[in-house]
Amino acid sequence: MANKQAILGSGARFSGKISNARSIEINGYVEADLTTEKVTIGSSGKFLGSVDSELVVIAGEYEGKMQADSVWLTETSRISGEVHYKSLQMDRGAALNCRVVHNWNEAETNNVDEKEENEEDAQEEQS
Repeated sequence: MANKQAILGSGARFSGKISNARSIEINGYVEADLTTEKVTIGSSGKFLGSVDSELVVIAGEYEGKMQADSVWLTETSRISGEVHYKSLQMDRGAALNCRVVHNWNEAETNNVDEKEENEEDAQEEQS
């Protein structure tokens, strides 16, 4: 795992696409699209762009569209944009100014919708 870890230090700036990192820690400024297993945005970090990750931990600033299994927002985090998650932990003091969407199994949701439509159709036919 150590050879697949990237760290961007405080004061550093990066713009582009980040790939092939299993874990990344951001303490500087990043404008990028990122797909990884774990993202940590430190208290001095600022990230603008899209994130697709299993685990996202934010203590700094995030702006963009996030797709994550687990999200942990610490008391110093400031979030804007859109966050799609399965599990969300938010500490007191975290600032959210974004659209927050809980991800559930879309296949199950579609099956429920279809079942309800079929039941409605059956009731209409009986009337």
